Amino acid sequence: MTDDAHGIGVVGGGRGSSFADGDHHPVDLQMGTLSKAIGGYGGYLAASHSVCELIRTRCRTFIYSTGLPPGAVAASIAALDLIEADPEFAARPLELARAFTRELNLPAAESPIVPVVLGDTAKTMAAAELLEAEGYLVVPIRPPTVPDGTARLRITFSAAHRREDVLGLAQVIRERVNGGGTP
Repeated sequence: MTDDAHGIGVVGGGRGSSFADGDHHPVDLQMGTLSKAIGGYGGYLAASHSVCELIRTRCRTFIYSTGLPPGAVAASIAALDLIEADPEFAARPLELARAFTRELNLPAAESPIVPVVLGDTAKTMAAAELLEAEGYLVVPIRPPTVPDGTARLRITFSAAHRREDVLGLAQVIRERVNGGGTP
């Protein structure tokens, strides 16, 4: 099973993580959200007919929920058409995330969402405030969302970000958040 919330639309030419290296690696169940790279609402499950029937008839949260509005479905289809038509645009968020991780000597990004683990909650909150004052919206993630001692900045890159802004963010983190060191 693959939860492709962060892969669909940006990894593997926009086709998701099961295409990450260019080849298709079939998975029995692939699920994801339509609210991230797709920019819509809802989610999806791609599986065999028998698995879909099992979910449709036995999954209480599915049975007692309302179907997606037709407009939301149409918007998601239009977004998927755009992603398919412009694979370079779809690849841009991951490229920017990798440029950012290179600048900070972090492991290469595997998705457009990059955690910068600072550890201390107070330091993480102060870093998010400092970055906001510098014009960067970076979300601090802290306990209980993550284990104690692993508070982090959650940085999400999009195709609309400019490379110079990404490199500027890395510079501010390197020089002002970490006092000249790497995270």
